Amino acid sequence: MNLKIASRKIHRWLGLLMALQIIAWMASGLWFSIFPIGEVRGEHLTRPAERLELDRLERLAAPAVVQETLDRHFEAAWTLSAVELIRLDGQVYWRVTGSLASQSFTRLLTADGLAVSPMLTADAASSRARGTLVSPAEPLAVEWVETMSPGGEIRGRELPVWKVSFSEPESLNLYLDPWTGEILARRTALWRVFDFFWMLHIMDFDTRDDFNHPLLQIAAALGLIIALSGVLLWAVTTRLLRPARGRDIEIP
Repeated sequence: MNLKIASRKIHRWLGLLMALQIIAWMASGLWFSIFPIGEVRGEHLTRPAERLELDRLERLAAPAVVQETLDRHFEAAWTLSAVELIRLDGQVYWRVTGSLASQSFTRLLTADGLAVSPMLTADAASSRARGTLVSPAEPLAVEWVETMSPGGEIRGRELPVWKVSFSEPESLNLYLDPWTGEILARRTALWRVFDFFWMLHIMDFDTRDDFNHPLLQIAAALGLIIALSGVLLWAVTTRLLRPARGRDIEIP
């Protein structure tokens, strides 16, 4: 079998085998390039974080006060990861992250460090979610989420969280930290289309997060062979690369 026939057969049959996946790669890649990731994430639908005005800070707690308050709150040994000042609903808070019994936590303390903000109730989560929206809307439902399937909307995040659903704008679901009310994730109709295409693109039909698995590696290798065999087929068939033939000279 010569090179021309071999490259043609490889290109034809591998192309047929991989046609659907190649179409999925091209279609998903095109879709990703059209929609900005910020729009996909719904960042334009909620207000930005409030700016912290340093000149208005008063009665800030000393670190020892914050530690004592959290010691009473947890009633167990805990480890500090980070602490920062934030502004939420016009009020200044200490935002403290750390770990307790191998589980991470986030808490808000009042600026004077004397009290830990309580966990949000369903009504408070609903109010907080409404307050974050750029355009006013009423929630359809408020749900306490303790478990999430491997391919769910907020896979890979620590639970529990509050889920607040809106029909408008854009079938938005907001996932809120139950202790701080901060937005952990925004999920829109556009994001769900993105997630479907992402699943096709990385060929992870279960968790939709793993792009180091054998199926994708094999498919990518076959796609590379298809491309190389196409180049080889062009090289052995094009006239541009054939040696020029001498012309016959007619003698009158």
